[in-house]
Amino acid sequence: MNASDHAEKTTDVQQEKPAPAGAVTGREQRPSNTGSTKADSASRMSLQEAIAYLETQIARVEEMQQKHIARLERIIEVSRILNSNLNLQALLEDIISIATELTNTEASSILLVDKKTGELHFEAATGVKKHEVATEVVPPHSVAGWVVRENTPLVIDDVSQDPRWSRKIDDATGFTTRSILGVPLRVKDRVIGVLEVLNKINDEPFTEDDVQTLCVLADQAAVAIENARLFQQSDLISEVVHELRTPLTSIRGYSQLLLSDIKPELKRQFAETINREAIRLGQLVNDFLELARLESGRAHIAQDPVDLRQVIEEAVSIIRPQAAERDITVNVDLPEDIPTVIGDAARLKQVLLNLASNAVKYNKDGGRVDVSLTVDKDRVTIAVKDTGRGIAPEDLPHVFEKFYRVVDSEQEAVGTGLGLSIAKQIVESHGGEIWVKSEVGVGSTFAFTLPVAQKTKPGQR
Repeated sequence: MNASDHAEKTTDVQQEKPAPAGAVTGREQRPSNTGSTKADSASRMSLQEAIAYLETQIARVEEMQQKHIARLERIIEVSRILNSNLNLQALLEDIISIATELTNTEASSILLVDKKTGELHFEAATGVKKHEVATEVVPPHSVAGWVVRENTPLVIDDVSQDPRWSRKIDDATGFTTRSILGVPLRVKDRVIGVLEVLNKINDEPFTEDDVQTLCVLADQAAVAIENARLFQQSDLISEVVHELRTPLTSIRGYSQLLLSDIKPELKRQFAETINREAIRLGQLVNDFLELARLESGRAHIAQDPVDLRQVIEEAVSIIRPQAAERDITVNVDLPEDIPTVIGDAARLKQVLLNLASNAVKYNKDGGRVDVSLTVDKDRVTIAVKDTGRGIAPEDLPHVFEKFYRVVDSEQEAVGTGLGLSIAKQIVESHGGEIWVKSEVGVGSTFAFTLPVAQKTKPGQR
């Protein structure tokens, strides 16, 4: 063994021996802190995440509180708006508009209970004219019927899974209901109807805040609706009492004269006056009841296909003898192809009779009455034109008001003053509009529109 071999062996042995305790080796020995560093980092990350989470939650709570405060402020403002509106239909439109705003929904509707029949009817709905749904009686087993019966709010997140929901109104209006929140309209302990909101924006679920907000609105709305109803009723009653006073006073006065010692020829004259006033009184009462039913929505409006040619010809045939007595010419101008409208033929005939008889009544001897129908895409326009003395500009804005009567050539107001108001209600219940154009000394034209029945497309129910 040479020296180099011994040195290599010695070196090998030394490397295999462990270093004595406390000895200094060629590498400095330090304790490992890798695990501790990772734990500290994780702890710091966890704390930062917790703080961020709390900040997010606080911001969310603050945002919800701000929204809640904004809703409450809006409800206070809404209370002032509702209590200042005594026009029932305008009030209902305000309520459904506010309901969708406060609950962030696509649509809203109001259903009211008929006091006499107990039936539930739609009175207002977003984007829908009243005549499209007002004739539908909502059954007790429906969503709204359940809310009325149970007198409690109802939330349905998926209407397709609830047997109380029906597609009937959706099919009639073209709207698609996905979710619904309904709350009762209560006055004291009595349920007068239901306020509904449909489809949260972005299909979010209804929240407890939505339920509470709609309940608060419903409580205010119910009181406002009841006040508007009472005002409308008392206002109409006061007008009727005023109008009844005139013929009653006349009947009473002439009947007293009949009981006195008067000439026989005067007795007949007074008897004829009493008979005339009694007829007018009966007509006034009938017209008042008809208008009250129409305004309240209780009048039945049929929804049948209507042959307008037949309606117009029948109405004209009734007034022709009256026109002939005064040598008034009646002309009818109708196109060959008249589209069908959906509605109540008898009531539409009532409108035509009112306009045509007025055209004769207020015409001049030897004058002319023209009845025409024109078609324009989705609607028809029916016009009755006369060559009478016309209506003064100051009277035009009032001709469709209840009990408003234009004085005749003898400076007397004739008729009940309800005919044109009734005509307006009937036309509007069919989804149409009515108006008048007139020039003093030339004549007047009363016209109204009616929507054409929609043709069913292939594949459509």
